[in-house]
Order: sequence, then structure tokens, then C-alpha cells
Amino acid sequence: MLNLVFLPVSAPGDDEYGTIPNQIAGPDTTNRQVTYPILVWYNQAVRQEAIEQIRAWALDPVVLVGFSKSGLGAWNLARTIPDRVRATIIFDAPVAREQPEWDIGAFYAEDAAWQDDLPIRTIREFEAAMPAPHQLILISGEVFHEEMCAFSRELDRAGLAHAFLPRPHLKHQWNSGWIEEGLNSLIDSTRR
Repeated sequence: MLNLVFLPVSAPGDDEYGTIPNQIAGPDTTNRQVTYPILVWYNQAVRQEAIEQIRAWALDPVVLVGFSKSGLGAWNLARTIPDRVRATIIFDAPVAREQPEWDIGAFYAEDAAWQDDLPIRTIREFEAAMPAPHQLILISGEVFHEEMCAFSRELDRAGLAHAFLPRPHLKHQWNSGWIEEGLNSLIDSTRR
């Protein structure tokens, strides 16, 4: 059984990117969704709220699942609670850009604070925090394909094991098939 924890990418009721699935075709899963009353960027305070929700479910271990801005949340949550996270699946996220193109002011006081959370800047911290059996799966999509490719190359340079599935044709949505691909990659790597 895989305990999936989905991190929202949009505000409640906003289905611009589709909706987080209740069921997944394939492996036996429990699916939980972290919730927030508003659109969030996953700064330290927002991550702490997510951690409290995850701990309240008493699921151990979990697979963190996020995309776009919630992909950054998944990366940073995993390295904050590595003892609770079996795997992290990140789809089509802005993992390597130095300047945000979005309004992050409500969550990050300045660009430098946002940059401090960027996955491409925190590879060594992630590697040091994560236990050996943790599995990291990256999947690119139509919006952040180049950034995901660049990030995977940096992970390779650092020697951080991960699976990278380049899928520039996949739409930037929950239901474009990336969740199933990520889970299949996770299951395949577990069997090896």
C-alpha cells in the first residue's frame, strides 16, 4: 500500500489545473490531500502547516506528490520530515529559475527568500537529509520542461540518485497521466 499525500497547486475550488484525483488506477493507495483555505506558496510557515496535517493522519511512510509550485513544496517538505517520506514525485515545477514570475509577496518577503527554497540551490541539503531508501522521481511537462531537465542534470552532477521522466508533451494538469507514470516508476524501482 502506498500512502499518497497530494499538495495542492491552486486555491480551493479552482480547477484550472484539473483536480487532485480521489483514486489512482494501478497500485493500491490511500490518498490524502493537504488543504489550505487560500492559494499558497510553500514557504516555511505553509510547510509547517502541511507537516501538522501529515502527522495528524498517522500515515507512515508517505509519498509526497506535487507539481508546479507544489512540486517545490514536496521537495522542501521531504527534506524537512525525511523520516516520514518514502518517496517524492515532482511534476513540471519551476525548480531552477532565479527570478519568480509570479506574485509571491504574501509568502516570501523578497526574492532572495524564495531563492533560498529553490530545489536547484538546496541539492546538498536534500541529499544530506534524506535516508538512503528515499526515491525521488522527477517528471517534466509542457511548461517547465527545460528547468526540470536542467535540475536533473544538476542532480546527476551531485550524484543524487533519481528517476527523470522527460515528458514535454504532458499538459500542466493533475490528470495528464503523470501521476500514474510516477507511481509506475516508483514501483519498478522498488522491484529492482
